[in-house]
Amino acid sequence: MPIEDLLLSGVNLMLLGMGIVFTFLLVLVFAMKGMSKLAMAVMERQGTVSTHASTPVLSGQDSATMRGDLVAVISAAINQYRSIRH
Repeated sequence: MPIEDLLLSGVNLMLLGMGIVFTFLLVLVFAMKGMSKLAMAVMERQGTVSTHASTPVLSGQDSATMRGDLVAVISAAINQYRSIRH
């Protein structure tokens, strides 16, 4: 076989493979979206899903305390890391 025929066959095989993979991924995306909608419908029917997300509201004092705690934890982690390395 001439090299041109082999290259053409290779390109055809590559395009076929890429097309199959793309099609499979497209089907997978739509299946996942459908399953998500189905799961949400089932959960709403059972009444186990809340439509409003609850976010905790922190006062200024709570926020400052949490930030200070976070700084302390990060500092301790850095000190422990440095003591292990040296």
